[in-house]
Amino acid sequence: MNILDSIKFHYDKRKHARVIRQVAKEHTEKSDGYIVAYSKDFIILQETNDFSLLGYVVLPIAQITELRFNASDKYYDKIMTWEKQADKVSLPYDIDLTNWDTIFKSIRGYKLNVIVECEDPENEAFTIGPIVRITKNKVYISYFDAQGYIDEDPIPVKYADISIVTFDDRYANVFGKYTRYKKKKK
Repeated sequence: MNILDSIKFHYDKRKHARVIRQVAKEHTEKSDGYIVAYSKDFIILQETNDFSLLGYVVLPIAQITELRFNASDKYYDKIMTWEKQADKVSLPYDIDLTNWDTIFKSIRGYKLNVIVECEDPENEAFTIGPIVRITKNKVYISYFDAQGYIDEDPIPVKYADISIVTFDDRYANVFGKYTRYKKKKK
């Protein structure tokens, strides 16, 4: 089964999947969850961990090398059903998965914080905050640091560098409520 057929299977049958992604020449990452939307270029995965549903991640299909659904994944899927978590899988947002531009415009429309990452060890980056500007090749994030301080200038992130975008997850939602600006020195 090719990747697109596997995506369609997991989406149609609402089966849990482990998504293996090639994010750099010799570096892979994995994401676990349920595919809640897809296009020819992207999927949205409702992530899972420890038998709980988490937030959503947007992943480029071009980086996906495998959607694993082995015996362990099948048993995890059964446990999610027994725990009544599989019944709660949903995407309450209308996200246009045409390209990064439309994805970010959709997410910004819901006023959600995002986490935009480049997982390539040679170019690793983690940017969290609200989307403030979108151009043809970049998204600008009003970044907040680990102490909740918001940078004065938005951080530009090139679409070509993005390997994963997270939105509506507990970390970004809770942290985003407690952001602040540094007090200006007099």
